[in-house]
Amino acid sequence: MTPAHPARLGALAGSMTRSVHGAALTFSQIVSERVGMSVSHVALADRESLQRSLCALDEFSGGRLCVVAQRMRTADGQAAEALLALPEEGALLIVRRMLGLADVSDELTELEQDALAEAGSIVIGACSGGLAGAFGWKVEATQPRVALSSRDCAFGVDESLQNALVTHLHIHLSGLRVEGRVVLEMVADTALPAASRYSLSA
Repeated sequence: MTPAHPARLGALAGSMTRSVHGAALTFSQIVSERVGMSVSHVALADRESLQRSLCALDEFSGGRLCVVAQRMRTADGQAAEALLALPEEGALLIVRRMLGLADVSDELTELEQDALAEAGSIVIGACSGGLAGAFGWKVEATQPRVALSSRDCAFGVDESLQNALVTHLHIHLSGLRVEGRVVLEMVADTALPAASRYSLSA
């Protein structure tokens, strides 16, 4: 790993932190209370280390994660996968706070899935927007899709996803702290074209 590499990832973490601040303001308006979002760090991960990173979240979720995924396309036509992964319990608490609902069920209703898709799109948009701003490219996104994933289905990660930029995200509401991961697929000729020259770790 070259000395410049961690510095570059540190600069990206700073960019992501500024971007998720905007997402937190949007959430604050939705839930009518103060919401905080912070980024502890950003890492490049190959598929194996990405799986380890998601398994670390799974330890706090009783075996399942809520995953919100979107297909991204850059201005030059490159396609990539982006997703937000949250522990299932934390995701349920967030969307029910958004909707003003009591904890009436252990399963996501259709309305709650729609709310989670909206929440995921806001966070993914903030992170991909921060990355786009850092590297000067435009991003278009498809409609978000929601899935509950377990170890048996690789947490909803597409089999083709081999290298990714992983943002370690913390969401703070009154009495609620949720850790998540925002995963942005790295493909050839996109935002971090030199990534393959470095060792990758989550």
